[in-house]
Amino acid sequence: MAANRPNFCGRTRREFLWESGCGFGGAALTAMLGADGFLSTQSVAADDKTPFENPLAPKQPHFDPDATACIFLFMYGGPSHIDTFDYKPEMYGRDNQTIEVKTFGRGGHKNVGRLIEPRWKFNQYGECGKWVSDLFPHLAQKVDDIAFLHSMTADSPIHGSAMLMMNSGRILSGSPCLGSWLNYGLGTENENLPGFCVMLDPRGGPISGPTNWSAGFMPASYQATV
Repeated sequence: MAANRPNFCGRTRREFLWESGCGFGGAALTAMLGADGFLSTQSVAADDKTPFENPLAPKQPHFDPDATACIFLFMYGGPSHIDTFDYKPEMYGRDNQTIEVKTFGRGGHKNVGRLIEPRWKFNQYGECGKWVSDLFPHLAQKVDDIAFLHSMTADSPIHGSAMLMMNSGRILSGSPCLGSWLNYGLGTENENLPGFCVMLDPRGGPISGPTNWSAGFMPASYQATV
């Protein structure tokens, strides 16, 4: 009687584990040697060509950095800029007045807009004299440590497209997001975690979806881990 029972694939479970284990071990060893730069050095010495490198390997920045990590809070749907940090004194006293505005996109038609004055008072804070509304009495004490950008605009009035422009610089999907560009340009010093992670609001993510943290036309190694 034969020691090995016949099976439909011609391999026993023990033989399959032995053969596949050797293959996985070789693949793991190759990845580890590549991450350490050993294979890159050997390939350059052999043919003097650009070697394969870990796409997420740390890269030297053009300037000495002041920060080692970044937490980017994209909180869409927040309060209006004129109710928080963008002081518009001319808006006071014009509540319920109407003005003609020309919309861009969707034909560029003229519409009648209604003004709503800010509901909170503004005061100046810090050495910089930054105007902040009463909504943020504690944050107002830290304005000298915060950078405010009031020159940003969008190429689309549509929320989904404007979100894409905020996170990728384009109103259409297919472009890498900010985190992907940072991974591409700087790499990551952590070999055990993704280059950057995205944590979504439990109530749901942005209406334009995963394209906000996509690597776009870049390799998948630069995309976010959710």
